[in-house]
Amino acid sequence: MTFLLPDLLYSEGALRPGLAVGIVDGRVTHVLPSASLPPGASVERLAGRALLPGFVNAHSHAFQRGLRGHVQYAEGSDSFWTWRDRMYRLANALDPDGVEAVSALAFLEMVRAGFTTVGEFHYLHHAPDGARYTDPDELALRVAAAAERVGIRIVLLRVAYARAGAGLDPNPLQRRFYDRGPDDVLASVARLRSHGIRTGLAPHSMRACPADWLRAFAGFDGPVHAHVDEQPAEIAASLREHGRRPLEVFADAGLVSARFTAVHLTHPDDVELALLRDAGGRVCVCPTTELDLGDGFFPVARAAGIELCIGSDSHALIDPFTEMRSIEWHARAVTGRRNVLGPFEHPDGLASALLDAGTRGGAAALGLEGGALTVGAPADLVAVDHLDVALRGARLLPALVFSGHPGLVTDVWVAGRRIVQERQHAGAEAIVAAAERALSRASL
Repeated sequence: MTFLLPDLLYSEGALRPGLAVGIVDGRVTHVLPSASLPPGASVERLAGRALLPGFVNAHSHAFQRGLRGHVQYAEGSDSFWTWRDRMYRLANALDPDGVEAVSALAFLEMVRAGFTTVGEFHYLHHAPDGARYTDPDELALRVAAAAERVGIRIVLLRVAYARAGAGLDPNPLQRRFYDRGPDDVLASVARLRSHGIRTGLAPHSMRACPADWLRAFAGFDGPVHAHVDEQPAEIAASLREHGRRPLEVFADAGLVSARFTAVHLTHPDDVELALLRDAGGRVCVCPTTELDLGDGFFPVARAAGIELCIGSDSHALIDPFTEMRSIEWHARAVTGRRNVLGPFEHPDGLASALLDAGTRGGAAALGLEGGALTVGAPADLVAVDHLDVALRGARLLPALVFSGHPGLVTDVWVAGRRIVQERQHAGAEAIVAAAERALSRASL
């Protein structure tokens, strides 16, 4: 058994000194005072480090990492919908090697930023012309291989995609996404699980899945994620088709439960919030993407009692610290007041709540144990340099959440295996080179 002994360890909502973590077979077996370490124990001292649970990125489209820097200009009037067309061009420019290479680049950046787990919302299924690969799960397996290469824990959220929207002709730019029917989607999930890949279900959105598909997914035995209320146009389309708002349509189909995560939920009404709250479901907010796309923001001030988690979505930025604090900062900008998630009596209360969204909330949304440094949890850990100048003279936990950045991350363990050591990942150079070759071929 190896014990890690940092200067500080995050436990029960606070950074505490004098605690060691024991790890065996990828799990935390002990959290105990350093004075209680067994005689002769193998101890690795992490001087100058604070040890946190690994961050969880609950919503990712890894291939979209290839868009970075290529969509920050206008082609006439610019919006989510014009950005989406440019994203489709990237989606159709990557062959299987390219999908794997760019996914690995995204995952590499994630682990170096402190993410130890990713929920990959995967909807690239076929060749650009819609033809099925010899192995119909080729691209999903490539994304899983990219995660394995990097060392990040992955939950593959297999997307169901039926249509461009109610009454619309098929969009030729979406041919890589379309499934033949809900049975094909569930069969793909079963095959991926047979490969040992932890897999959930993701009906893409109300506009992409008709009601009969959603009903066919009721009773699914794993996590269910869906884009919900991301754009006002989506809500208007739902009202035209169903006379119901998007989250109500998911609820009518029997999908809104404690296993359901609504991604974005940017424009809900109070009925939808009550539905989600009563069901014990969650919201995955992706603040940096929502800012980048001009989407709006989930109304935190109206959402007491709903658990939150974070995602980096389109990867305009991969930074768990910014995602966490932006939950609160967005809410402040919208409401014109501070400490919107509070009030908290303890000065670390707000920071602890945001840190839980970045760790425990994401693990729960993906159907995983953990998200905390507790006995029995997976040993997914992040060490940060608490002596960095950005944190000196500060109250540490709030400063870490509200002023922290990925450059503070020094070491990362996934299932007890150190995959980032002293800010270095052994495979980084080859991963970056492969992604750059793939993106040069894509000619963005």
